[in-house]
Amino acid sequence: MKYSLAACIGAAALTIGLPSQAQEKIEWSGFGNIAAGMTTGSDDQLFGYDNDLDFNPETLFALQAKASLSDKLTVTTQLMSRGSDDFDLGVEWAYLQYQLTDSTSVNMGKLRLPLYIYSDSLDVGYSYHWLRTPQSVYRVAFDNYTGVSVQHNAFVGDFIFNTQVIAGTVKDDVEAGGSELSQAELNNLIGFNASAIYNNLTMRIAYYQTNDTNIHLQEIDTLLTSLEQIGAGDVASELEASEDKGSFAGIGFMYDNFNWFVGAEYTQLEVENSYIPKQRSSYITAGKRFENWSLHATLGQTDDEIVDAEQRFTVPAPQLQGIVNQVLGGVVNEATYSSVGVNFNVAPGAVFKFDVTHSDDKRTDASDVLVSAAVQFVF
Repeated sequence: MKYSLAACIGAAALTIGLPSQAQEKIEWSGFGNIAAGMTTGSDDQLFGYDNDLDFNPETLFALQAKASLSDKLTVTTQLMSRGSDDFDLGVEWAYLQYQLTDSTSVNMGKLRLPLYIYSDSLDVGYSYHWLRTPQSVYRVAFDNYTGVSVQHNAFVGDFIFNTQVIAGTVKDDVEAGGSELSQAELNNLIGFNASAIYNNLTMRIAYYQTNDTNIHLQEIDTLLTSLEQIGAGDVASELEASEDKGSFAGIGFMYDNFNWFVGAEYTQLEVENSYIPKQRSSYITAGKRFENWSLHATLGQTDDEIVDAEQRFTVPAPQLQGIVNQVLGGVVNEATYSSVGVNFNVAPGAVFKFDVTHSDDKRTDASDVLVSAAVQFVF
């Protein structure tokens, strides 16, 4: 849902006009990212950038309000404005939280889908060392779901365990691979994530599944229509990502002793009996902190498993078989990424980051280099 800037200014004015007792119950916070980047080659394109200096792809601003309705019940709303969306304002989070016990809470509403280690702070660049999270892994096209989550914390010896169980639906217009998707819909989504913290080490696992995945890519839908028109409806049905079972699994760790750090994540996504390839993604990262600055490097890889159309079925029209193979190959990502970054703490709650990322596409033999910088802050 998008809002005009005038509407949000009006909402802020109404908030200021509330009685002081009501205002005292609201906790305000926010964060931002002013980023710029460009590729070094005239034909290079990476993460939404090309060889023209651009501030829009990763610049964003967010304001969050948390209000206490009682000792146990709170409501949280987060509004965000992204340069990639022409700075239209949208509701990123909107949920109620009920504190069942000191260690267990229930959240209900529009929530962040907790796929990765840094899912909760995905947009808060200040909270991690990268300028952007590794795109080799953090590439699922949707970030939020509507539903419920139950979170429990426990202390066992020197370990801190955190377990979260979720259930809900995803329904959103998203963009992936440079193509606009019609509404992506995941129904009956359930899953969990669990983490264990021991001193400076955090380990995490996650698993989610749905029995009703519906994702429509315009190019794929055109191909499916052509298959149906030549009498290959069974082939179209098998390729279509409609009411199919989908699953996501992830594992990762991060060791950080505030002097140096090292971490890694591996994820695997699969939508059975569809055109969507099995997506296998990973990265490893390490860095060193100094007094007011830090240096870090990251290696990432995507290794999708292409859907072999010729082995799974035969298209009646030979000329269309080649088109099927080409389209299916177009949604596969096989690439390696390497990046080096340096961060400078410019003020309490603000950091300047500089990053150089190199990408090698194994399927097209394309090599791209992106140079980017950002000021990321919280308040």
